[in-house]
Order: sequence, then C-alpha cells, then structure tokens
Amino acid sequence: MRRFLNFDRVEQLRNDAAAVDAKRKEWICDKADQLARQFPECAMDFYRTSLAMSPYDVGLHTDKAQDAYAVFVETVCLAQAEKLYSDKYFLGEVA
Repeated sequence: MRRFLNFDRVEQLRNDAAAVDAKRKEWICDKADQLARQFPECAMDFYRTSLAMSPYDVGLHTDKAQDAYAVFVETVCLAQAEKLYSDKYFLGEVA
C-alpha cells in the first residue's frame, strides 16, 4: 500500500510542476503580447523623416524587412517578458 501512496505523491508533484510551468508560459506569452502592442506596426514607422535618405532606398518597405522586424519584436518582447517573470518570481510577486 505504501508504494501506491508514494506513487500517487510523485504523480501529484509532477502534475503540480506541469501546471506551474503552463501557468508560467501563459504569463510570459500574455506579457510578451502586451509588450508587442507598444511597438509600431511596421518597420517604416521607425524611420526618421529628418534623414536625407528615403526609407525606400534603405529597404524598409520590403516584405523581408517587415518579417525581420516582426521576428525582432517577438524576440525582444519574449526576452523582456521572461526577465520580468524571473524578477517577479524572485521578489515573490508571482503566485
């Protein structure tokens, strides 16, 4: 009987760890989405009009530039969200 009790405890610990990990990933994804909404929609919005070159000369209007910008925003937001989560976890603010 004791073996089954230990097995149940181990199984419960695994389930709890999986639930905590899922909650962590959900928090990070939600925070990354929130941070991504603060960025401009396209790469051309970063271009300063005071520069002598046109944004079309630089290549900011292309689909590849937009794709690279989207990857950049996603990477930066995920990294920042993970950092914020670890800071909040360290301070005990994440339940």
